[in-house]
Amino acid sequence: MNRIFLALKAQLNDYDALKSDFSEIIKGRWVDSENLHVTVCFFGNTYGVNELLKRLPEVIEEIEPLELTSLGYFSHNNILYATTTSPKLEKLNSCICSSFSLPQIKPYILHVTLMRIKEMKDKKAFNDMLSKYEGKSIGTIETTMQLMDSNLSSDGAKYKCIKRFKL
Repeated sequence: MNRIFLALKAQLNDYDALKSDFSEIIKGRWVDSENLHVTVCFFGNTYGVNELLKRLPEVIEEIEPLELTSLGYFSHNNILYATTTSPKLEKLNSCICSSFSLPQIKPYILHVTLMRIKEMKDKKAFNDMLSKYEGKSIGTIETTMQLMDSNLSSDGAKYKCIKRFKL
C-alpha cells in the first residue's frame, strides 16, 4: 500500500556513533540514513498525486535551515527520534492540513524517526543517553520540500521522491 507525504530530508552528523552509543541499551531496526526525514504533512491515499502537485505549490513555504538538537522517545509506539523546534514548520503543517481538510488528531511533533525499538535492555541507561544528547548538534534538516511515496513491505518502508519543490 502506497502512502503519500510531504517531507524534508534529514542528515545526521555521526549516525554511526549515535548507533554505537545505544547499541548495548536498545535493539531494533535503525532507519537507513538515506530514508531519514521529517514528515511535514501526511496525505496517505486521500489525494491523488496530480492534485497534490497542482495545489501544494500554493501552500508550501520556504523553511529556514534547521539543526536537530536533541533525541526523544515516543513510548506509545517505541520510537527513538531526533528533534528540534520550529514554530514556522509547525505553522506550515497546520496550514497545509487546513488547506487540504486533513484532521489534526494530535499535535504536530517535528521528528526524525531513527528506530522502532523492539527491546529496551536498560531504561535508566536509555534515559541517561537521551540526556547526553540534549542540546547537542545531532544533524540538520534540508530546506527543499519533497513529495514522497512510501511503500510498506516486509523489509520496511521504501521511499521514492515524486517531486522536489524549489522555493
